[in-house]
Amino acid sequence: MNRRKILQLALLSAPALVLSRRAFADDAELIVGANVGGPPFAFKQGDAYTGFDVEIWAEVAKGLNRKWRLQPMEFGALIPALQTRNIDAVVSQLFIKPARQKVIDFSDPYYNSGLVAVTRVDNAAIKTPDDLTGKTIGTETGTIAVDYIKEHVKDATLAQLPSINNALLALEAGRTDAVIYDTPLLMYYAKTAGKGKVKVILPTLVGQDVGIGFQKGSPLVAPANAQIAAMKADGRYQALTAKWFGSD
Repeated sequence: MNRRKILQLALLSAPALVLSRRAFADDAELIVGANVGGPPFAFKQGDAYTGFDVEIWAEVAKGLNRKWRLQPMEFGALIPALQTRNIDAVVSQLFIKPARQKVIDFSDPYYNSGLVAVTRVDNAAIKTPDDLTGKTIGTETGTIAVDYIKEHVKDATLAQLPSINNALLALEAGRTDAVIYDTPLLMYYAKTAGKGKVKVILPTLVGQDVGIGFQKGSPLVAPANAQIAAMKADGRYQALTAKWFGSD
C-alpha cells in the first residue's frame, strides 16, 4: 500500500476516532466533590456516603444516566478543584454568591439555607444574636459564615477552623463563645451529638439559595436543572426534605 492510500485511510478513519473519544467522554464517570464533615448534608455511613446533598445529586445523576463517584474534600478546596477541572461538580451546601458565579456555574437552587448561631448550654451571656457583639466566634474557613461574621457581627474575633467539626469542638472546649454556620446542620447537631452541650440562638441570621456547582461552561448545567425541576414536580424532592429535615 502506497503512502497516498495510507493517508486517505487515515483521514477517513479520523472522524470515527474523534466520535469515539467524544462518546467516551460523555459516558465518563463524573467526579463529584463534597465536604463530608457530618450530617445531615454529606457524611460517611458504613462504607458509603449519604446525606441530603448526596441523595439530591444521586437523583440528578440517575436522571442523567451518568455514573459518578464522590470525592471527599475540604470545603475551601472545592471551587479551586472545579476551576482546575479536577472534579465535575460540587454538592456541598454551596451558596450561590455573585463572586462564585464569576468563576463557576450553578444549577438552579435546590435548597434555601441560612446561618444560625449556637453557644454552650451554660453560656448565659448569649441569648439573642445581638449578644454576639464583641465575642469570639468560630466557623469553618471558606464558608459564607466567614463573610457574615466579618460584615455583621460588630467587634467579633473570628476563629476560622478547617472544618465545622473543629469549630464545634473549639466551642465545647471553651476556646470560642459561639459558632455560626448553616442552620440545618447546627439544628441537627443540637438535637443529636450536641444535645445537652449546645443551644441554638434564634432567630436565624440570614438565608441564601444553595445550588450544585459546575465547571464554567459545563454542559451538565441545563440537564441538571431539568432533573431538579422533575424531582420537585413528582414529589421526590419533598420526600428527601422530609426525610432529612422533617418538612419541605
